[in-house]
Amino acid sequence: MENLEAIEKLKALIIENNLPQTDMSLFGIKCPYCGKSDRIRKLEPPEDLTDVIESNVLKLYGNLWRQLNPPTAHLGTCKFCLNPVGLVLSEGRAKELDHD
Repeated sequence: MENLEAIEKLKALIIENNLPQTDMSLFGIKCPYCGKSDRIRKLEPPEDLTDVIESNVLKLYGNLWRQLNPPTAHLGTCKFCLNPVGLVLSEGRAKELDHD
């Protein structure tokens, strides 16, 4: 599965399963897609969602998590435009997943 297809599948899972389940904003981090800086949320790792989403959905989420999770970042989403993003918390920024 190519990254763009994986990003679209992750976005669909985020919308369908109301992810992240933990509703904690990361203020000051601007979305690279829409520019909002108060809507970024960190996505939970798959192991934190075992009792929250169905096992077949969790398996797909885990596969997408491993494929898309940047080595120097974490996965997140913008709750305004619903796009998944890479979070570089050490630098306090979000980046597009389809770019380095």
